[in-house]
Amino acid sequence: MRKAYIVDYELYIPSTYVDYKQLALETGLPDWVVRDKLGISRKPIERSLSVSDMAKLVAKKLMSKYGNLKIDLVVYAGSDFKDKYVWDVAPDVIGHLGLSNAYGVDVSMQCVSSIVALDLLKPRLAIKDEDSYILLVSATKQSMIVNYRDKASTFMYDFSDGAAAVLLSNVDGKYEVLESSIITDGRFSNVVHQRLGERFINDYNQGYLLQVNRNEEFNKSFEEISLRNFLYVIKNALERSGLTINDVDYFAILHMKRSFHDRILKELGVSSDKSIYLENYGHMQAVDPFLSLWLAEQSGKVRKGSIIVLVAAGTGWTWGGATVLQRVE
Repeated sequence: MRKAYIVDYELYIPSTYVDYKQLALETGLPDWVVRDKLGISRKPIERSLSVSDMAKLVAKKLMSKYGNLKIDLVVYAGSDFKDKYVWDVAPDVIGHLGLSNAYGVDVSMQCVSSIVALDLLKPRLAIKDEDSYILLVSATKQSMIVNYRDKASTFMYDFSDGAAAVLLSNVDGKYEVLESSIITDGRFSNVVHQRLGERFINDYNQGYLLQVNRNEEFNKSFEEISLRNFLYVIKNALERSGLTINDVDYFAILHMKRSFHDRILKELGVSSDKSIYLENYGHMQAVDPFLSLWLAEQSGKVRKGSIIVLVAAGTGWTWGGATVLQRVE
């Protein structure tokens, strides 16, 4: 059995931002609530490039560093809000890069898609006898489909735009991919959706904005359920990797409201300097874990031998605790 590695990755972060004061005007919330409670100082938005444009741009940027490397598989694990409906991004990336003898597939689990993809791809790389390389791409423009006047959508006001490309291999790389832990609670499967598809095909008043249908259980106990599941998947992924909380050097956590981010770290019993709060980036969907990892690298929080836990969750509702990584070079 071989090991699975992250060889390298690249990010695309738009250069245009909206700040908390602009969001306050759009949402009707006090600016201090947007900044301090929702934890959004500013967030990047993209209005020129499409989701697939960003995916292709960041994939080409990454692959340009590796010449004619043979890619076996291209996986798109990003937003379902794509350029077109009933359409996949991965084949578009393959065509743009001119890859031959590779196949493409889109993996969907909303904001936790990249962690789900790592969990699915690790065993595929491990059982391959021959050298294998996989390109994982995520992108999102879900800032466009949030209803900023809907108070039920407050937890999505942080949605921002961007993309990531990750090169995986069973040969060697910068990070070894250890174990993951993922759990889904189907009771919340219909809380968030977009009114497009078969059930709404005859509804001519449908909108493209995300709909939020909070049920009683969601309103009463979702935060406690979410906390419990985050703690479970983090600890379980570490246990499966033969590690403990004390071994972790950095937690790459998706953006969420500031108090909940702090509460997770407190419940884990770790200091706040073992994570970076994404207040200047908002929630870039499945890109968040790699954005956080990049920020950790830039700030010197990650070095050779470091243990990193990627943490995310996606509507549906799935908690992706965590793919565990170890820096090997």
